[in-house]
Formats: sequence, C-alpha cells, structure tokens
Amino acid sequence: MGLSRRQFITRVGAAGGYSAAFTMMQSLGLMPIADSVAQTPVKVDGQGTKVVILGGGIAGLVSAYELRKLGYDCTVLEARSRVGGRNWTIRKGTEVEFTDGTKQSCQFDDGHYFNAGPARLPSIHKNMLGYCRELHVPLEVEVNTSRSARMQADKLNGGIAVEQREVVNDTRGHVSELLAKCVSKGQLDEDITAGDREQMLAFLRKYGDLTPEYKFKGTERSGYKVFPGAGNVTSIEREPLSMDELLSADLWEGMLAEDIIDWQATMFQPVGGMDQIPKAFAASLGAIIRHDADVQEIEQGEKGVRVTYRNTRTGKTETINADYSICAMPLTVLAKTKNNFSNDVKTAIAASSYDSAYKVAWEGPRFWEQEFNVYGGLSYLKQDVGIVWYPSWGMFSPRGVLVSGYGVENGTPFGSLPSMQAKLDASRRAVELLHPGCGAKLGNPVYVSWGHIPYNLGSWISGFGRKEHTEYETLLKPDGRVYFAGDHTSHLVGWQEGAALSAIRATNMIGSRVSQRSSDAA
Repeated sequence: MGLSRRQFITRVGAAGGYSAAFTMMQSLGLMPIADSVAQTPVKVDGQGTKVVILGGGIAGLVSAYELRKLGYDCTVLEARSRVGGRNWTIRKGTEVEFTDGTKQSCQFDDGHYFNAGPARLPSIHKNMLGYCRELHVPLEVEVNTSRSARMQADKLNGGIAVEQREVVNDTRGHVSELLAKCVSKGQLDEDITAGDREQMLAFLRKYGDLTPEYKFKGTERSGYKVFPGAGNVTSIEREPLSMDELLSADLWEGMLAEDIIDWQATMFQPVGGMDQIPKAFAASLGAIIRHDADVQEIEQGEKGVRVTYRNTRTGKTETINADYSICAMPLTVLAKTKNNFSNDVKTAIAASSYDSAYKVAWEGPRFWEQEFNVYGGLSYLKQDVGIVWYPSWGMFSPRGVLVSGYGVENGTPFGSLPSMQAKLDASRRAVELLHPGCGAKLGNPVYVSWGHIPYNLGSWISGFGRKEHTEYETLLKPDGRVYFAGDHTSHLVGWQEGAALSAIRATNMIGSRVSQRSSDAA
C-alpha cells in the first residue's frame, strides 16, 4: 500500500527528527531551499534503489558513504587497486607510472611519505573535517606558513635568499612610511577627515614600526644580525631591504599566500599521510568498492543504467545494472569513455581541459630544521621551481621528505624543461638557492605529473569550471539517470571539500527523485 506525502513526511520525521522532515519538505519543493541547507545530506530512505558510482576518489567515496547510510544498494567502480583518486600518498615501494610507460619506484626510508595530491585540510572545510571525525582519522596541525622560510629572487639581495619575515615586514614598513608621508602632507584629505588623520598616523606608526618621525629604519620583526643575549650582548637589527629591490623581486604572491582564504591558519593533515582519509572510507564501505574496474561504457535508458567495465587483473569484461549512476570520473577520462549521453553533455565534457600539476619530493637530512631553523611552511622563489614545501610531520627527527617544486606544468617554464632529469635538476637547484650547500644532500627523488597519471590525466579543471560557463551549468544537472560529481562541479576546484560537497549535492538530487517517485506512487 502506497504512502501519501503527508504520511511519508511524518515517517521521515519520526525516524530522523524535525530537521529530517524539514529537509525532506524542501526536497519535495514544499519549502524553498537555502544555500546552506542545500549542501546537507537529505534523509531519504533508499528503499533498495541501486546506484553505481563511477570513480573511487573523494567524490565517489562520499557518495557511497552517504547513500549507504540511507539504505541504497551501492557499488563503487574504481579502476585502480587503491581508492582516493588524486588523494595519493607515496611511500617506500610505491610505483609511479606515467601514461608513456615511464616508471619510478619510491625508495624512501620506512615511515617516510609525501602527499602527491592534496596535502592540507583548511579549518573552514567543515565537511572533510567532519568525515575525519566520523571515521576516526586522527589529524595534526599542518604548518602552512613559517616566517623562517626563505624567499629568493635574482633581483633581491644579490640573489641570496632572505627570510620571509624580512620581505613581509620590510615591505610593510616601507609602505607605511610612504602612506604616512601622504597623510602628513594632506594628500589624502579628500579621503579621510581631519579627525581621522591622527588616528591613521598612529596606526601606520604601529603597523610599520616607524620612528616618531614616521620613518622606516628597520624593525626587529624582520630579524636580527645579532640576537639578544646575556650580559652585554644586545640585539642588532637587520638593515631593511630596499623598496626598489622588493618591487623588482616581485615576490608578492608568496608573501600574501597565507591570506588566501583556504590557506589561512589553522590547517590540518591526517597523521601518517592524506590517504588515511580514503582508506578510512574504504574500511567503512568494504565490499561496496570494486577495485581494478576500468569503466569502458556507460549506457542508460528509461529504466536504468548499464555500465560495462574491464577487470584489469583478469582481463574479463563485466557489467553492472543500476537505477541511477553518479559519475565521479575526471572529465579527461570520461571524454575517452564510450557513452550515450545527450549531445549537450558530450559537448560540455569535450570542452573541458585540465591543468597538469606536479610535485617533486626528495629525501634527506633535515638541514632545513637543523641548519636554517625552518619548521614547516613554504619558501618561494622566482625561478623555474617556485615553491619548496617543508614537512609538518616528524620534526626534530634525523631525516625527512622535502617537496621542491609544486605548481602547474602546462604553459610554465618548468613544464618546458626538456626531460625529467632537467626537472629534477631545477628542483635541486631551488633547494641550493634557498639553502646553500644543501642541494647535494638530497636523494631518492620522486616526480609526479598529474597530466601523465593514468585514470586522472590532469589535476583539476581549467577553462570553464565556473558558474558563468554554460558547460558548467550543464554538468550540474542530471543527464537522464546519470548525475555528475567531483570538484569540477563545485566552486572549490582542486579541493577535497569541493568533491565532498558535489557528492552530497548529487546524492540529494537522487534522494529527491526517489522520494518524488514514492510520492507519485502513493
């Protein structure tokens, strides 16, 4: 016997409380959905509805995890023997194979690792932090900024690297002095009142650490030539870097990096590597995940979806039928997969392009800590390799893993280097420029280029991926019985939070459809 809408909502409320009934009413169109609520999982009984999820990255895992809670019959097809997608932690023995057949085998010490994909969890990414809490994934602080980290440009300080604190605080001092002069001379009278002038000058003196005459002559914030000590040992501040050099160095992107909303402290990372997150999902989902399942064809009709895949271990072709599908495959891979999607969706997929991000990791003694007092954070350079990233784990231990090189390859000087060896040489040189005499201490390099990693063929979407593009809007809607998820269907491109939110959105849409079907049958 069917249920009326009223009876259905009443039972949802009885099972899940007021909030569940409230959300269900929104899903049925009986109440408007606020943006904040639209990203909350909808409590809709799956009633045995079958959903096949294509891709075992974060979007696919979250989709299965949320649907399984609600009684859906889920299967995740993952082409690799591991889950996580771009969430990939490399350790001793990990094989890195590119699409051209190039292979590397990680030779790190036992217990050492580096996150080839995502490596930090912002505190504002509440869904991912929530899943870590729910799945009992222990977290630790990821040190994303260190004033002791270095900055280097050929046009600054004769090419000799300086501490970040010098660039940040000397720039602040010079700008404060310049603005104080303008205020004092009345050149900003049209913009500030006479009453505000004194307050502005007082602020600038404090902000830039200016003299009573509003001059910047250096600041202890930028560090010391001689540190304060005992007895008669008094501190001597560093001479400030000139504003001309700071402007020519053009290190602003690195100087302001910590102000990016997703990079602001506090940042977190899973203890033992970022892949602890997909591993925890996999442990929870169990047999729901089918590994080594390389999707070959997606075919849908009025009553369901049929997916054909090749078992890469046995070579056999297998099929699975479901009521709906959530496609969480990278669009670069989906573009090469046979399907009967609508022309609009095929056009949107074909219009997509992905960046190829890279990372280069090295193992060595922790000279950055022992000799240069750098504990976590990132150094920035104006070179082919523009970032050196220090580990936030294993501090004070004898050896560690350093990332020298992280960025996008396509259209960049690093990407134009002619060989892997040339790229490793550029990576080593960046460390040498920041930490003279230490480049030779590095060993066991691992180079990951996401544009050449099978089943990814890119790191994150470029091109469209934004609301104003028609292709983006197309993939936000289901194509028949297929729903699309992944960070490319979010405004958090490249972040696990974007993938998680897209998965919740897709499961909500399926839930609304299932509930509507139940209502119509009532």
